[in-house]
Amino acid sequence: MLSVIEEITGDGVALDADHVRARIDDWRARIDDLYRRVADWFPHLCVRQGDTTVMNEEMMRAYGVPPVRLPILRLSNAGAEVAAFVPDGLWIIGVNGRLDLSTRSGRFLILDRAGLFETPRWTIAPALDRLAAEPLSQAALATAMA
Repeated sequence: MLSVIEEITGDGVALDADHVRARIDDWRARIDDLYRRVADWFPHLCVRQGDTTVMNEEMMRAYGVPPVRLPILRLSNAGAEVAAFVPDGLWIIGVNGRLDLSTRSGRFLILDRAGLFETPRWTIAPALDRLAAEPLSQAALATAMA
């Protein structure tokens, strides 16, 4: 399992602009898959995509890869926002990408604990207690949105 630290140090991977673009494409696909899963888990909520956030990380700048826009997912119920999922970073030591989740009950981190280009292993944790991470599931997400 290749980790972000191994990628950054060049241990076992040829770092270049093509690799960085492939990682961004993989990140976008994982985000899209996660958003589809969340929408399937909560069909009674209004799902809205359209807002975006700019991804312009140091690794991208180092290899001349231009910024990209990533989708934000918003869930609402009867016109009131219940949750907002915002991609925060891809090259984060210890994880393979992070999204910030804002809900009425607080802020949470959605972290992919899989290795590079592997099937995601999403977890959710309170923003102020990353050690309290648990596997992301419909029940865990429902609790965070309560």
